[in-house]
Amino acid sequence: MDRTVIIAGIILLCCAAAGAVMLMGTGTQEGSAVLPAVTATSAAPTVNTTATQAGCTSVTITQTDGTSTTFPCRPERLIVANANAAEMVIALGAGDRIVGVTDSTLSVPYIMDKIPNATSIGNWQTPNVEQILALHPDAVIAYSSYKPKNLDQLVAANITVISLDCYRLATLPADARAIGALTGRENAAEVYARMVEDTVAEVDTRVKTIPRQDYPSVYFESYTDYTAAASGSGSNEMLVAAGGRNIAGDTMTSSMKVSPEWVVSQQPQYIMKVVSSSDTRALSDIVTSLKNRTGWNTIPAVQNNRVYAFANDLQYGPRAYIGLVYTARLLHPDTFRDLHPKAMRDEYAAKYVSGTNESVVVYP
Repeated sequence: MDRTVIIAGIILLCCAAAGAVMLMGTGTQEGSAVLPAVTATSAAPTVNTTATQAGCTSVTITQTDGTSTTFPCRPERLIVANANAAEMVIALGAGDRIVGVTDSTLSVPYIMDKIPNATSIGNWQTPNVEQILALHPDAVIAYSSYKPKNLDQLVAANITVISLDCYRLATLPADARAIGALTGRENAAEVYARMVEDTVAEVDTRVKTIPRQDYPSVYFESYTDYTAAASGSGSNEMLVAAGGRNIAGDTMTSSMKVSPEWVVSQQPQYIMKVVSSSDTRALSDIVTSLKNRTGWNTIPAVQNNRVYAFANDLQYGPRAYIGLVYTARLLHPDTFRDLHPKAMRDEYAAKYVSGTNESVVVYP
């Protein structure tokens, strides 16, 4: 009986050894298939690290100039060296990510009351590198058309700079979508972008029904007196889209210096001026001063009381689509009589940025 047990034990040992050899052979032949199971325990910390980074999503955006940039994770701390972009970020519901702004933005109440803890990084043209670093931003949003003069210093300090204008009518939808992707507010950005695109399309459809000979001539003056908005400017872009004929539109530059006599010689049917936010004069006073310029009483625009002043935040920025409707109504009142830009301002203030409908933006 003992002999039988011993023999049985030996047989069992041999079978176990053979099985082990077979398993080893299988592992060698299909090592790549087996490795994940073998290393699952050692890989667990990597999985946990990713899991702790809640909402960490790689995102690629297209900047206003058409170039793209990629972030391994959406930035949580933003410095916005561009007041128009700051308004856009707030409009899309991501204002809580803004930790720094420029000096000029600090004076805009409807922005700062949404981000009271944001601190200044100095002038938008030459932002303070030390102040930026102290805020530990994941990215800085600056103008694309007017890049910081000390951009090389920002790059040298390893500060990520994103170029988004957020002020020109033609690029507003794309810029909004970029900020939406950057902040995880894609849906809000898409709703806003389509609203802008639909408004521009509606105006364009109506303008195309108007004979070109009925497009009124316009002298459009920039911030500085006797500086005309020319073909490369956002004002010219809006003016043309609204069915106007810019008397300085043939000049291949964004602005041109003109003389009072030249404007008189052109006999524009409308005079429009965009007013800087730093200009504290009432729009009504600015219109009066335009009408009282020497010799301008002979201009049809003055004679027919078609002289208008626009606040810059209606001409440029996230509300430029409303500025387009205002301009189109002034130039072609019969065609655009049923569009109501004042109601559009109220809707924008209720849905996107409160307080933006409280000031006078067009006079008269």
